[in-house]
Amino acid sequence: MGFLQVLVVALPLISPSLAADVCGATGISLQLPYFTTIKSSLNYASACGTHCVNDSKCQSYAVGSGLCLHFTKATSKILKTTSLSPFKFYDRICAPVKISSATGTTPTATAGGDTSTITIDVGGVITTPNIQTTDSPPLPSSDVVFPTSDKSFTVTYTYEDDPLPTVVSLGTAPLEKGLPAPTAGLPDLPCVINPTSTEDQFNILGSNFVPLVSQAGNKLQPLPTPTSEAQAKAMGPPDDYVLPAFFFQKPANAPAGIYDIVLSGKTLQYVAKTSQGGLVLTSSSTGTTAVRRNGQTIVTSIFGVDCKGRLTVTQNGSPYTWDISADGTTTTFTAGKAASNRTMVAYSLQKKAATQKKLRKRNMYTTGAAPRCPNSPPDLVAKVFPGARDLNPNGCGPANGIDFVPDFSFGSCCDGHDNCYDNCEQGTFESCNNDFHSCMRGSGCAYLDHWYTYVGHLACLKAADFYAWAVSTSSGRDAFHSATKERCGCYCNGAQGLCGRADGDYQCTSMFGNDVNNCGACGRTCSPKAKCTGGNCACMNDQCGDRCVDLRTHPSNCGACGNKCSTGYCFEGQCYDPPPDRCVPMQGFTNGDFSQGGSAWGQCSLGCNFFGGGIDFVDQDAYFSLNGPGSADIVTTAKMCPGQAYEVSFSIRRSTGNNNCNVKYKFGNRGWSQTYDFPGSGNYDTRHLGPYNVPVFQQGDGDATLNGLSLDVSFTAQVTCSGNNIAWVVMDDFDLVPAQ
Repeated sequence: MGFLQVLVVALPLISPSLAADVCGATGISLQLPYFTTIKSSLNYASACGTHCVNDSKCQSYAVGSGLCLHFTKATSKILKTTSLSPFKFYDRICAPVKISSATGTTPTATAGGDTSTITIDVGGVITTPNIQTTDSPPLPSSDVVFPTSDKSFTVTYTYEDDPLPTVVSLGTAPLEKGLPAPTAGLPDLPCVINPTSTEDQFNILGSNFVPLVSQAGNKLQPLPTPTSEAQAKAMGPPDDYVLPAFFFQKPANAPAGIYDIVLSGKTLQYVAKTSQGGLVLTSSSTGTTAVRRNGQTIVTSIFGVDCKGRLTVTQNGSPYTWDISADGTTTTFTAGKAASNRTMVAYSLQKKAATQKKLRKRNMYTTGAAPRCPNSPPDLVAKVFPGARDLNPNGCGPANGIDFVPDFSFGSCCDGHDNCYDNCEQGTFESCNNDFHSCMRGSGCAYLDHWYTYVGHLACLKAADFYAWAVSTSSGRDAFHSATKERCGCYCNGAQGLCGRADGDYQCTSMFGNDVNNCGACGRTCSPKAKCTGGNCACMNDQCGDRCVDLRTHPSNCGACGNKCSTGYCFEGQCYDPPPDRCVPMQGFTNGDFSQGGSAWGQCSLGCNFFGGGIDFVDQDAYFSLNGPGSADIVTTAKMCPGQAYEVSFSIRRSTGNNNCNVKYKFGNRGWSQTYDFPGSGNYDTRHLGPYNVPVFQQGDGDATLNGLSLDVSFTAQVTCSGNNIAWVVMDDFDLVPAQ
C-alpha cells in the first residue's frame, strides 16, 4: 500500500469536517489526489496554491512531507482533522493572488485603442501579503498628568506585548471582468406593428421607403415627385404630409399570420393582388381564395408582417415579394422571396406618436429594456473590462439588428450606433437608439432637403424612423447584449472590488481600508489582535521589531521603541515611578471644562424643572433652560486625597430671561454652601465664583468612598430661579484643586 493510500485510510475515526474556506488545517484526506508532485519548487503552500489556481479542476490542495497534492473537492468535503498528520490542507480560495501591475482607470469606450492594458481601480494594488519587521515612530512629546491612586494603578497595570499579526486566509482578487449584464427577466420588447390590433395603423412604404398613396378609383401608387418648387411648397413639410393609413384585419378561417390590409376611410377598401402581379383596391375581403371582380382575378387575404415591420405575402403556401417597381411608378408582386429581404414595409403611426413623447430619466446602468448591470450589489457601473476587444464599427447591417441596408447616407450614423453599443460607460440601449434616430433624421437626411428631392427626403425620414424602431426590437437588444458581453463588465462604483464566491452573492468591498476580513484582497483575513491599515494586516497600536506593543504603556518601549523604564511602569508614553502608599493631590474634577461633553457628569439627582429637555453639554458648556419658579442640579464624583484641603471654583451666567436666579453647592453630606446670586434681569455677564474652601474628608467618613489611595466624594450644584419666565443658564470651568 502506497504512502498516499495510507494517508487516505489510516485514521477513519478522526474528527471530520471544517467549514468552507479552510486555510492551513492539519489532517488526513478521504479522497486520493488527482495530482501529486515532489518538485521542490512546488512543495510549499504558496507555490502549490498558485499551481492549483491555474488548474480549473483543482478545488483544494495540500502540502507536507515534500509533496504538493491537488484534489477535485473542497477541503470541507474530504478532510479529517488530526494533529498527527504532516499535511496542511487549503481550499483553492486560500491560494495567493496574482500580483497585478499598478492600478489605473478604465478608458471610455469611445477612446478605442488597446484594451489589453486596462486595469480596474479597486483602491490599491493586490499583492502577496508581506508583514515587515519595523519600528513605529516615537510618540510626540506632551505633558502628562500621572495618576493619583498609585496603589490602584500598580495593581491594575497591564500592557500589550503580542507577536506580529498573521494572515489567516490569503484571499483572492476581485472579479477582473466584472459581473455580466442580466439577460433573464427583462421586459418583452414590442414589434414594430401588432397585426392583431386594428388600432395599430400604418403607412405602406416601399423598400426604398417611398410611401404609397391612393389615387382616383381603386389604385395605390408610389408618391410622385413634385414637378416644381411651388408644388413642393404646396405639399408642405415632408414630416407633415398626410399619407393614407392602413390596418390589419384577420379574415375568417385564414391561417395563422395571414391578414387583410385595409385602407382606412369612410368606406373601407382592401388591398388586393391581381393574378397578373398588380395591385388594386377592392370593397371587401376575398379571404384566401382568389375571386373575379371587375374583370380581374384578385385575392386579399395574403399579407403578414414580421417583428421588424417588413410585409410578407403568401398565396396558397407560396411566398411572393411585394415592392415598388424598378421605374418607381407602381408596385409589383414577384413569385419567391427576395434574397436581400427587400420588401414593402409597414410604417407604424402609433410608434411615430410615441417617439415624440419625452423619455423619462433612467438609471443608465441598471434600468431600461437592456440594462448593462444587475441591481445587486447596488450602484454598479459598467466599464470596459481588461482584454476586451476594441471598438468595431461596421456600418449599417445585421450587427445593428438591420438585415437589409438602407439606400441613404446613414453609414456614419450606423458606425456611431455600433460605437455607442460598445460604449460601456455612457451608452444605454435606449440612448444609443435615440441618438441613432436623431443622427439619421439629421445629418443622414439633410442632403435631400430640397424641393426637387422632396420624395427622397420624405422617404429618408421614414427610413430613419423605421430603422430606429427596428433596432429597438428584440433583435436590436440581442446586438446590444452581444456588444456588452464582448466589452463590458459591471464594477463597484468607486475604489472597491467585487468580492464573493462564484456560487454566491458578490458585494462591493473596500479592501484597502480597515476591514480585517478583506484586508488587501477579497477574503484576506487578519489574525486576532490585529487591524487592517491600507490593505495590510498590522498591529493594533504600535510595532517594535517583531512585537506588537502600545508605546503608551509598554515598560520596555515607553514612548519610543527601546526606551526601557527602570521602574517597570509606563504611563501615557512616559516612565512613571508611583510614590509608595501616598495619595498625590491633583485636579479633583474630571472633565470640569466640559471639553469632553457631559462625560463624568450627571443631572437631576434632586429633581429638575426643565423647559424642554435636560442639560445639553455643547460648546464645552453645561447649558439648560429652567422653567421658573423651579430648580435643576448638576452632579459628579470628585477625587480627593484623605485629609487634604481643597478649593472649589466655577463660572455661571444666564443667556436669556428676566428671572432672579441663584446657585449653591455641596460635597458629600456636609451641607449646602451659601447661596450665590448671579446677574439678573438684562445682565448676562458671566460670574466667576470661588475659590471657596471645601470641607476636608478622611478615610472612613460615611460620605466618602475609598478608591485606591484617593476618596470618591459626590458633588452637587443646584440652580434655582423665581418668577414665571424661562431662564437659560450656562455653567462652566468647574475646578477643584489643593488649597494653597
